[in-house]
Amino acid sequence: MIWEADPSIFMDEGKRMSQGWELDDRVVPHRVLRTSLGFNELHSFDEVGPAALVTVAGRPTLVCAGLPTPDGSHYAAIDVETGARVPDRSGLHGAQGPQGVAVGMCGDRAVAALMTPHPEDGEEGGGALRLRDLWSGELVDVQFPAMRVRSKIAVAGVDGRGIVAVGSAVYDALDGSFITEHLAPGFVLHAVHRGRLLLLCYDFRQRFFWFIDALTGATVGETFEVPLPNSRDRAKAAVEVDGHLWVFFVTGRYGADPLLAWNVTAGHAVTLPALWDAEAAAEWPIEDVDVMCQNGEISVLVQWGYHGRHGTELWVSAAHGRRLAAQFGESTALAIGVLDGRPAAVAADEGRALRVFDLAADAMVASPYYNGRVVAPELRIRAAAFADIGGRGSVLRCGATGVMWDVESGLPVGAPFSGDGVRNIAAGLFDGQAVFAFLIRQAPRSPMALRVWDPQAAETLFYRELPSDPDVPLSECPMTFVEVDGLPAVAMRCNRHIELFHARTGETVGHIEVADMGIVSALAAGRLGGRTVLAAGDGYGAVYVFDPATGQEVTPRLGAHHLSARSSRHANAWVRAIAFAHISGREVVITSADHIIRVWDATTGEAVGAPLSGHTGDITALLPTCWAGEAALISVASRGAPRLWMLEASPVDTGHTGTVTALAAGTRNGQPVFASSSEDATIRLWDVAGRIVASIDTGGAVTAVAFGGPGRDILVGVTDDGVVQRWDANSGAKLGGPLHHGGPPLYAAATVDMDGRYLLGVSGADETLRVWDLMTAEPLTRVTVGHTVRSLSMAATGGRLLAMVQGDVVGEAECLAESMAVLWDVWAGEPVRKPLQLGDGGEVAVLGVLNGRAVLVQGLDVGADDFDFDPAGMDDLQLRDAVSGDLLNEFDDHRYGRCGTIAMVTAAGRNWIVSGHEGGVVLLDDELRQIGKVYDGHKSSAVKCVAVAETTDSLAIASSDYANSVHIWTATIPG
Repeated sequence: MIWEADPSIFMDEGKRMSQGWELDDRVVPHRVLRTSLGFNELHSFDEVGPAALVTVAGRPTLVCAGLPTPDGSHYAAIDVETGARVPDRSGLHGAQGPQGVAVGMCGDRAVAALMTPHPEDGEEGGGALRLRDLWSGELVDVQFPAMRVRSKIAVAGVDGRGIVAVGSAVYDALDGSFITEHLAPGFVLHAVHRGRLLLLCYDFRQRFFWFIDALTGATVGETFEVPLPNSRDRAKAAVEVDGHLWVFFVTGRYGADPLLAWNVTAGHAVTLPALWDAEAAAEWPIEDVDVMCQNGEISVLVQWGYHGRHGTELWVSAAHGRRLAAQFGESTALAIGVLDGRPAAVAADEGRALRVFDLAADAMVASPYYNGRVVAPELRIRAAAFADIGGRGSVLRCGATGVMWDVESGLPVGAPFSGDGVRNIAAGLFDGQAVFAFLIRQAPRSPMALRVWDPQAAETLFYRELPSDPDVPLSECPMTFVEVDGLPAVAMRCNRHIELFHARTGETVGHIEVADMGIVSALAAGRLGGRTVLAAGDGYGAVYVFDPATGQEVTPRLGAHHLSARSSRHANAWVRAIAFAHISGREVVITSADHIIRVWDATTGEAVGAPLSGHTGDITALLPTCWAGEAALISVASRGAPRLWMLEASPVDTGHTGTVTALAAGTRNGQPVFASSSEDATIRLWDVAGRIVASIDTGGAVTAVAFGGPGRDILVGVTDDGVVQRWDANSGAKLGGPLHHGGPPLYAAATVDMDGRYLLGVSGADETLRVWDLMTAEPLTRVTVGHTVRSLSMAATGGRLLAMVQGDVVGEAECLAESMAVLWDVWAGEPVRKPLQLGDGGEVAVLGVLNGRAVLVQGLDVGADDFDFDPAGMDDLQLRDAVSGDLLNEFDDHRYGRCGTIAMVTAAGRNWIVSGHEGGVVLLDDELRQIGKVYDGHKSSAVKCVAVAETTDSLAIASSDYANSVHIWTATIPG
C-alpha cells in the first residue's frame, strides 16, 4: 500500500506493527486485535468504551477508552487498516497517576519528567518515562526504554547536555538513549551541585553516606554520618544552598516532627525554622517531602499521608516567617525546583491530574495539560467522547477540569466543557460542526440535566433539567443525536420512554413510547430507505426502529435476542449497541446482546447469516467500516480485544450464542463425540474434528450435560428451571419424560457405572443430591448436602458410591475460600471428610478412580491446618486419596495461571487428567506430570470447561471459554 501520511504516526512506540488484526482460526475470515500487551477476559476496567471511528492523518482510526496501552493512556487509537497503534502524542497519563516526578533544565528548556506505571505491570512493574515542557505542558517528543516505576528520577543540564537519571542509570534527554550507569551502593536520591548530577549512596554496614558523580562514577567530597536512626530511609531531598550542599531528613513520621538539614560541605547539622504549621499537621503522616532553597527562602513541598490523603501543601519560609503558598490536594508524586531562576512546584495524581505552581507569579500555571482530575475514578470511562473536529480525530475527557486534544498531534483543540457530574456523553454534528451532549447529575438522587456544548465556540447551546428516576444511573441512560423533520435533536431515554430535544433550544420536539417496550438500553440514529430513523434496544432483547418525527415503527420488530422463550428464570439479554450498514446493496440493522452480534434485514426483519460470537463481555460499540475493500464491522466489548468482522463473508456457525456452561464426552453412532450445553437453550454435539453433528433445542437455559449408559450414548441435560431430561444421542430423540421438573435451578450432573448399573446424579440450588438409575429412570436416593452445588463428580469403588459436591461456601469457612467441596458417601447419606475450602487459584475438586481406589484432583485447601498462604502457589493442583486425604502428587507449574476446570479419563491403561487454566489447557498423567505442550488456542479468554475422550491412538479434548466458543483438538499420549 502507499502511505499518504508519515507511517511513523502509526508505529507503536517505535516498533513497527507490534500489534495488528489477526485471523481468528475459529471464525475465519474474521479477525481479532492482538498486541504485545495482550487482551483477555480479566482485562476489564469498569467498562471498556466508549469507542468511535475518527480520522487521523486522513485515515480511519478506532479510538476507544479503557484498552491497555504501554504508557497507561486514557485511550487507545488504532489504525483501522493495519491494526497498529497510533502513539499517544498528548502524553496525558491514564487512571494511574505518575509514581515519580522531577523538574530541571535541559539546555534552555525547563522540563518536567513523569514516570507512569504500565497498566499491565502495576506499581511494582515497568514504567513509561515522559518529558514535558514545564511552562507550556506540551509533550517533548522523545521516547525512553521501559523503566522500573519505583526508581527515583532526576532532570539536569550537565556540560550543556540535558540528561535524565532513573535511579543510577543516565539517559540523554534529547533522544532517550542510554548514556551510562555506575555502581551506586545503597542509592538514596539525586542532587544537582555545581553543575553536576550526583547520586547519594549509603553504606549499610558502616552507616555513612557519600556522593558519586552520576556521569563519571567518581566520588565527590567526603563520607558523612547523620545522627538519626534509619537515616537512609529518612533522607528526602538534597539541594544547593549558597554553594553548599544540604541534605534534608525527616526526623519522625508525623507533621509534629521537624526536618533536619545536614550541611554536607561544612559537615554539620543546620538549625531550621518551623517549615510548616506543625500544630495543625501534628497527627498527619509525612509520606514524601521535596525542598528548594532560593534567595534565603526555604520552600518545602510535603505530601501528607499515602497519596496525599490529607493534602499536598507548599510552604515557603523566610526570615520574616512562613506562609502556605499552595495546596494541591491528593497526589501520587511531587517535585520542586528552580528552573532558570524561576521556582516551580509540581504535583501529579490519578485521573490525569497534573498541577504546576509558579512561585514567582504566586499562581498555578495555566495550561490545557495542567488540571485536576478529569473525572472521579468510578466515572472515568463514560465521561469521554471522540469526534472529528475540523476533519481531525479528537478526544474529549470531562470532569471538574476537562481536556480535549487532537489525536494526531497531541495538541489541545477547541474548548472542553469543565464541570462536575458528567455521567454520559454523546457526540454529534450541528451545522457541520462537532457538538457534544452531556447528561449531568451533580450528586446522588439530584435532578438530571441535559447540556449541549459547542467546543469551537466554547458555549452552551442549551441546558435543561429533566425529570428522572434518581435510582437509575445516568450512565445507563443512552442518548444520541438524530435529525427530526430537518432539525438537529438529541434523543435520550427518560424513565421508560424516549424524549427528543431540539439541539439548540432544548425544547421538546418528540416523544416515543411503546406499551410493551422494556427499559431502553441502547439508542442509535441512521438512515434507511433514504430517511432518518432512530433505533432503540431494550432489556427484553428487542430492537425497535422508529421514524423520529412520528414515533411510528418503520421496520418489523427485531426480537430474537431473547435467549429463551420458555425459561422464566433466565433474563433476556439487554441490547447494548446498535448500528446501521449496507451489505451487498441490502440495508441492515446490526445489534448486540449477551456477547453476540446479530445482523438483520431492515426490510423483512429476518436474520442475515449466523450470529457473530467471540467476545467475553458486553459489546458496547458497533462501528461499520470498510476493510480491504469490503464491508466490515468493528466491535468493542467491555472486556477483551476489539474484533473485526467481514460482513460479506459466508456465515460461520460458531456453535453457541450464549454462555457455554458444560462439556461432556460420549458416543454417537459408535463414534466419540462431545456435548456442549449453553444458556442459549441448546445442546450441541461435536465430532472430534470439531464439526457440529447435531443440535438439541431444550427450550430453557442448559446448565449441565453428561453422557452415560453402556455405550455412553445416553445424553442428559439439566436446566435452570429444574428440568432433568434424557435423550438418545444417536437420534436426538427424548427418552421418556423429564426425570425432574420445576423447583430451584439445577447446575450439575454426573454419571457413573457401579456394579453394572448406570447411575445419574444431579444437584444445584435445591442443596440436594438426587440419584437415578439412568436406564430405568428409577429414583434411588436423595441426600441433603446443605449448600448450593455448582459442580459434581462421582466415583464407585469398594462397594461405595462417592460424590464430590462443590459449590457455595457456607458455615465458618475461612476468608480465603471462594468455594466449598464436600465428599459424600451417597448410600450412607453422610460426608466422608470435612469440607475442602478452595481458593481462587484452583476452584476444582474432581473424583476419579486410580488403581482401584478413589482419588481426587483438587486445588489447595485453604482451610487445612497446614495451609500456608503463598500467592505464587495458589494455582497448585494436588492429587490426593479421596477418602484419607493423603497427598499422592502435586502440580506446581505456575506458568498457566488459575485452574478453573478438570476432567479425567482412562485411556491406554492409564489415567489422564486435563486441566483448564487462564493460560490454556494442560494434559497431565496420573502423577500430575505435564505431557506435551500447553494448548493456548483460546488466546483471549480463560478456559471454563473441559472434556476428554479416547480415540484410536490419541486423546480428543474439548475446551470452552468465556467467549462462548468450543475448541476441539487432539493430544498424543505416550505409548
